[in-house]
Amino acid sequence: MKKVGIVVDNYKIEKYKEKLQEAGFTELEIIPFTAGTSTIKFDLLDVLVNLVKNICIELELGFKQSN
Repeated sequence: MKKVGIVVDNYKIEKYKEKLQEAGFTELEIIPFTAGTSTIKFDLLDVLVNLVKNICIELELGFKQSN
């Protein structure tokens, strides 16, 4: 198991939390990174890396389409 982090803009945090929790990641730690961004940290099994990658791609495409 590895500790991973996803850096996101603060306005995206709730959507990322929602999607990650739906996928079974319940122990999320939110840490401020820079002004306007935060890191979402959580533990991840190696076999689930592609799942998290796909969640990130899906969410970012959604944010881009909404602009």
